[in-house]
Amino acid sequence: MKHHCRILILNGACLVLGGALWAQAPPGPMGPPPPSVTAGIPAPPKKPEVAARKNIFGAWRFNKDDSDDPRTRQSQDSGRSSGGGGYGGPRIGFPGGGPGGGGNGPYGGSRRPQDDSSERLGDQVNPVREVQMLQRNPNDPEVEMYDDRSHRHIFYTDGRKIEKQKDPGLEEISARWDGNRLVTDEKAPKNGKMTRTFELSADGRQLMETVRVTDSKGNHPITVNYVYDAIEKSDLSFPPH
Repeated sequence: MKHHCRILILNGACLVLGGALWAQAPPGPMGPPPPSVTAGIPAPPKKPEVAARKNIFGAWRFNKDDSDDPRTRQSQDSGRSSGGGGYGGPRIGFPGGGPGGGGNGPYGGSRRPQDDSSERLGDQVNPVREVQMLQRNPNDPEVEMYDDRSHRHIFYTDGRKIEKQKDPGLEEISARWDGNRLVTDEKAPKNGKMTRTFELSADGRQLMETVRVTDSKGNHPITVNYVYDAIEKSDLSFPPH
């Protein structure tokens, strides 16, 4: 009898314990989350990368991150030209880059040109946002450049004499080919000299522009490097030519 009672008590305890465990058991597997509102909507197609180019011709957009700030470059180059002792040497004046002028490009400031060469320098050291470089045919000595400031530039590579320009929207410039690089020969303020070199990057996806300005004797050089990324003509903010 006592043995039978023990069995009953043990069975009762097991039932109580089993019920407690059953009550604490975790719920079964959860169902899938409700579908997102955007589920099933395809992502917009990624724009194809612009193909690598073989020359400087085409449409290009300014890359500020990869380019020099002319204010910094003028300080550094002027310091080197005076033996590393600060800001020695005559100031040619980069608009936007220290004494000599302001700038209306990506580096701020206000430009007050004193002559044609100063105005030209202001445009070059404060680069435009977009350019299109073109050559009408492979043997053409004229290279044309259009920009988003409604400027048209013609670079003559045949050594012709440049006449005094009358059209304010057109600038004619002496230039030459150095291999695949286009190099200009221009005037800077205070009888200074300026050259611009346009060349293609090694990967064919960027246009590299180097602006170098010196005084009338070719001393105290200031060099600024600008970089433009290749874009499609259809992406230009002005009508392509």
